[in-house]
Amino acid sequence: MEVKKYEKPEVKNKRLDFFLLGLAIALGVVLYGFTYTVYDAKVNELENIIIEEDLVVMENTVQEKKPPPPPPPPEIEVVEDDEEIEEDQPEIEENEIDQDTEIEEYEQDEEEPEETNEVFEFFDVSEKASFAGGDEGLQRFIAENITYPPMALENDIQGTVNVMFVVDKTGRVKDIAILGGKKGFGLEEEAMRVIKQTSGQWSPAKQRDKAVNMRFRIPVKFQIF
Repeated sequence: MEVKKYEKPEVKNKRLDFFLLGLAIALGVVLYGFTYTVYDAKVNELENIIIEEDLVVMENTVQEKKPPPPPPPPEIEVVEDDEEIEEDQPEIEENEIDQDTEIEEYEQDEEEPEETNEVFEFFDVSEKASFAGGDEGLQRFIAENITYPPMALENDIQGTVNVMFVVDKTGRVKDIAILGGKKGFGLEEEAMRVIKQTSGQWSPAKQRDKAVNMRFRIPVKFQIF
């Protein structure tokens, strides 16, 4: 017997057609989903819907201002014509001055400034204290009488020491102090010693022609040559 042979269907050749068909169907479903619209249900008979609200009635709370009562009328005192009214009249003193009347002269005592121990600055006095020979005489006196401390000389210590002191009413020096930081090695002690030696050689400061205390500040230089 002969075996009948049938031709095999060529499915592979139609695979592309099926793919394109499926793609077209999927694309149509997506487009339908985007264009599909859902409408809200219409409310019928809007005229029958009544919105009830509670209305609150506000009462007028403005109070009327009542005008104040008028003041009582002033009492009028009736005075008879025959009654005399006494009026207080000021007494007039007689200050007549005759030519023979002597006029008393009043002497006005000039107030003198009270003596005080207040210490004045140089800009508060009319005449400042001065050393015999002036500023040059003071510098010359310090240069001639100062002794360089041996300890400072051995250690090459030099500089300026600012000394503050008071020249009192008698021209004497008191209340000697050092301003600023100390350098040590005996410089401050020597500066105070030489300033103290100037005591009694000062003319005191004056305020209103009276001798007063005055504060001085003088730099004393220590220099090794």
